Amino acid sequence: MEMSKAHKGVLSILRKLWGVVVSPVRDKLTELQVPERTRVWWCPTSTLCSLPLHAAGPYKKGQKNFLDIYTSSYTPTLATLIRARSGTIQGSTLPKLLVMGQPGLGDNVDEMLPGVREEIRRIHSFGDFVDVLMGDQANRQAVLSQLQEHNWIHFSCHAIQAWDRPFESYFQLCGDEHLTLIDIVAARHPNPEFAFLSACHTATSGDTKGTPDEVIHLAAAVQFCGFRSVVGTLWALNDNIAVDVTEAFYRQMFCRQGILVADFRDSAKALNAVTRDMISKRIRLRDCINLIYIGA
Repeated sequence: MEMSKAHKGVLSILRKLWGVVVSPVRDKLTELQVPERTRVWWCPTSTLCSLPLHAAGPYKKGQKNFLDIYTSSYTPTLATLIRARSGTIQGSTLPKLLVMGQPGLGDNVDEMLPGVREEIRRIHSFGDFVDVLMGDQANRQAVLSQLQEHNWIHFSCHAIQAWDRPFESYFQLCGDEHLTLIDIVAARHPNPEFAFLSACHTATSGDTKGTPDEVIHLAAAVQFCGFRSVVGTLWALNDNIAVDVTEAFYRQMFCRQGILVADFRDSAKALNAVTRDMISKRIRLRDCINLIYIGA
């Protein structure tokens, strides 16, 4: 089968990133004798903030890509990473997951998210530790109330970023209601651990001309709100892919060793495993590498 123009473009970017940025990092890690499968953190600036460093590689038969060698995480700043990793105790709390889904807005077909209901059905099937707010139930008052009771959250909906006022960015709830990041901060959750933002462009930086060395996107802002770990997207999220990838991710988190030992800090490893599995199944490459992990 002839390679599509879009696929060639993605491969070209990943190979250039490998040659210019990532391969020298790999060489230094090898020199320092950092074992394979170790987790590494990227702290990019400027244009690099919107590029898939974690997926760079030669993409040639018999050669390993970075995904195959190390488990990547991202952090907007070193201070944020230190804060996210401080004061945590392995296995100290069981996950209690709130899943909020908004399949669409009114009768506007262009704004419908047909995969949301199936995505949430599959997540809900993992156990009674998963609570769901869907459609009309996902109003601002209900979500804010439930945030207090859950240390993990999963948002499957439209998300809007305010690039110049990041904490006014919001998730679309039922009707015309919004859940802003200021709302999340004001909720004062005692121990927010993990957030999965199943929406488009949640980990993409906007115009960085004013702050070229800062990452101000929705996923980073959610982490600034107190969540230690966040999964976000670099570009538009394929609705059908979202259903499968979220199920595979939570299966890694909850079923591999059991819910009693599930730890949010295993999220990077879980996402890496899901990504490599998708690539091995020859799913469209840009869909495989879209999700990134930020945090502890």
